[in-house]
Amino acid sequence: MKGVILSTSLILEEGTFRARRLTQAQAQAWVDSFTPENFCGHETVRILGLEPDRSRRQCDDYDQALCLKACSRLEFGREYAVEEIKEIGVEFMLITKQ
Repeated sequence: MKGVILSTSLILEEGTFRARRLTQAQAQAWVDSFTPENFCGHETVRILGLEPDRSRRQCDDYDQALCLKACSRLEFGREYAVEEIKEIGVEFMLITKQ
């Protein structure tokens, strides 16, 4: 299974997909279990103990994608501490190819 982390919900191919919201604890457990490839370039990924992907690589496909969305707009170019990200809040969505 190919798992990835994305900074937005994104369907990359035709097919049937299922999406469901996760808690932070569920998202962390998924990351710990699957060691996904990180394509998320924004600071919200720090809440999961990962560094933002600064390479601007392109994700081509996945079986599951964990998508992160900040609950309010992040300031461009600013690095945030984990506590600041927790205060802002993050929504987690898991997209699974069926």
